[in-house]
Amino acid sequence: NESIQKQYPHVERFCNELGFKIDKNYLHELALITQVVIKKSEINFQHGNILYSVLRSYIQSVDEDNLNILETGTAKGFSSICMSKALLDSGVNGNILSIDFMPHEKNIYWNCILDFNGKNSRKSLLEPWTQELKNIQFLEGKTRKILRNIKLERINFAFLDAAHTKRDVLYEYNYLESKQQRGDVIIFDDVTEDLFPGVVKAIDSIKSFGKYSVELFEISKYRRIA
Repeated sequence: NESIQKQYPHVERFCNELGFKIDKNYLHELALITQVVIKKSEINFQHGNILYSVLRSYIQSVDEDNLNILETGTAKGFSSICMSKALLDSGVNGNILSIDFMPHEKNIYWNCILDFNGKNSRKSLLEPWTQELKNIQFLEGKTRKILRNIKLERINFAFLDAAHTKRDVLYEYNYLESKQQRGDVIIFDDVTEDLFPGVVKAIDSIKSFGKYSVELFEISKYRRIA
């Protein structure tokens, strides 16, 4: 309830400028299962708003019948579902490959509200979003190993939120840079100096390469994306 009541006018303004906003009730229902956890820092799921809006804006700007989307760091599946919702609402086909070392069908505790009912798999957590799941393929394992086995010529859009070291972020960036064309998008999560200096250093390096325009966006004091 506290998270729902918080206002993020700059996020709202950003999404309004792009011309696309995810339904708030939809976002809150998804966040209740996949983002509301016990932790010391504030609960903040505004990146779902941004992912949805940026992806819908991207879809509008390209003439593509079928999109390839990559996510590293699936966690409970919140971001994947938001991106799949953008595909559905845009009326386009897409394939989301989401990578995490955590298993998709193993019953575990997830530090989420459904833990009160016992252990669940990610698959069971996400059962209410059956249409969205049709666009998503969950891949289990270490990112580097899986990326070496993905046979895609192009990846239109990506969300990177796996290992937060400079080396790992740059590895994922280099993989994507070879598979993207002008106008394609990568979103990096947790570009926050105090918490994840490795991600910040990676973004600084990417800026210096000069191949992408880089925009930083501060969601809150503790969360910034690029």
